[in-house]
Amino acid sequence: MIDIIATQRVNAGMEEAFEVLTRELTANTLSRDSGCLRYEWYRADAPQTYILVERWADQAAVQAHLSADHLAALMPRLRDCVPEKFTFIRLTRIE
Repeated sequence: MIDIIATQRVNAGMEEAFEVLTRELTANTLSRDSGCLRYEWYRADAPQTYILVERWADQAAVQAHLSADHLAALMPRLRDCVPEKFTFIRLTRIE
């Protein structure tokens, strides 16, 4: 299992547009990406900051998502909302 936390700042005034896109991305990811076990967006306490919590069955599922047509189609519109790239943290569970 692979857990990932992504952090993203959003341009001022673009929060609503960003949230619409994340809802679309979430619906597509959960319905089309078979190895996706969790894909949830949150508003952080910091202004204009969002957190994505992901869980994937394996690395192949992550790679399939990253090359998915639905993600590629949304990325240009997501980029219009954000000043910088996403920050990703891959988590390893302590057993």
